[in-house]
Amino acid sequence: MKNKRYLAITTLLLLFASTQVTLAQDWAQWHLPEGAKARLGKGMIGQVRYSPDGTKLAAASSIGIQIYDTQTGDALDLLTAHATAFGCIAFSPVDGTILAAGSDGPVYLWDVETGKHLRTFEGHTLEVNSVSFSPDGSTLASGSADGTVLLWDVSQRE
Repeated sequence: MKNKRYLAITTLLLLFASTQVTLAQDWAQWHLPEGAKARLGKGMIGQVRYSPDGTKLAAASSIGIQIYDTQTGDALDLLTAHATAFGCIAFSPVDGTILAAGSDGPVYLWDVETGKHLRTFEGHTLEVNSVSFSPDGSTLASGSADGTVLLWDVSQRE
């Protein structure tokens, strides 16, 4: 009798748990505004940018930078660092293989394909509000609330 009760309770719990997971996954697509195709993102979103070839979408947020596949909407990677939040991002313009992000002071660079942290540029004393690559991708400009624009040589690695 105990085994039957245990089996019934276990079955009900498993059924309930799998239903919850399915509903949680589908919930993000419910109640989309008219014309919206999908709902992506986690945390408080700062800026979103498409890669130059349009295959990836990066969303800067309070938890990191989420990289998405634009065809499927699947999350590919979550880039994080010691920063508390990221407000601005930019893909390298030539091939989109490097992603730059501004945070509460430092500027970070990642390899988009591997998710590997490439470099941290430090020099701003307040949050970085904008990052932009030069057209050839060799220089990165960062603008900060400290009133400065700093130019960085992207080719130098740590």
